[in-house]
Amino acid sequence: MPYPNSPEKHDWEALITPRASLDYFHDEPDPVPKSLVLCFHDGLLDHVAESYAVTGFETWDTGYALGTTDGEVGIVRVPGVGAPVTALLMEELIARGAERFLALGHVGSLQPDVALGDLVVVDRALRDEGTSHHYLDAGAYVDATPALCDRLEAALDAADETYHTGPTWTTDAVYRETIPEIERYREDGIMTVDMEAAAVFVVAEHRGVDAGALFTISDHLDPSGWEPRFAETGEHLERAFARAVAALSD
Repeated sequence: MPYPNSPEKHDWEALITPRASLDYFHDEPDPVPKSLVLCFHDGLLDHVAESYAVTGFETWDTGYALGTTDGEVGIVRVPGVGAPVTALLMEELIARGAERFLALGHVGSLQPDVALGDLVVVDRALRDEGTSHHYLDAGAYVDATPALCDRLEAALDAADETYHTGPTWTTDAVYRETIPEIERYREDGIMTVDMEAAAVFVVAEHRGVDAGALFTISDHLDPSGWEPRFAETGEHLERAFARAVAALSD
C-alpha cells in the first residue's frame, strides 16, 4: 500500500483549515512575531524569559516576543515532540501572520566528527516520518529555505562559531533507530537524527513561508553503542539561540 493511502491527496483541498480552527477556539488571538524560534526545551524557554526583555503572547503553551527586535522575533514552546504537533502549531502560527520559522533543539549525531555540543545548520531533511508525506509528493528529502541557511551561517561566522552544515534524518520512532540505518545514513553523509525538521520544512514550503533548523548535539549514535550527554546541552542551546536571534533579525 502506498503512503499516504491516497497519494492523489496532494491535489485535493483540506476540509479543516487553520483559520477555521482559530476562529472557533479563539475570539481574536494575539498577533505573533514575524520570525519564530520553535523551542522544544523548557530550560531554554526559562533562560530566554530571564535573560531577554520579552513580552508574552497567547499560543498553545508559551510564547515570547523579544523586545530587542521590536517584537519581530520570538520564541514559542512546542508542547511535545515530533512532527505532528510541530506541524499543527506551525499551521496556526502561519495563519496568525508568522513568516519564518527556525527549529532549535538538541539532536543525535551520526558522524564521528560531529561532536557533542557542536552546532549544525540543517540544509535538508530525510523524510522518514509520516507528516511530511501528507503535504508533499513522495521524495527522499525536503530542503530548508536556502536564504535562511545563508543567514544562519553568516550569524555563526560573525560570532566565530565552529559549525557544520548538512542533512538530518527525521524519524518518528526513536526506539527504532537501527544499526543498519545508522551505518547507511552515516555513509550517505547525513549528520544528525531528529524528529521534526522534515515536517517543519514541508509545512513551510506548502504555506509559502521560510524555515530552517539549527541543532546542537546531545548524544552520539554509533554502531558500537550510544553515548548520551543530554545534561550538558543547556549552555549549547542558549548559545544557539543567541545566534538564531541574530540570523532572524532584519
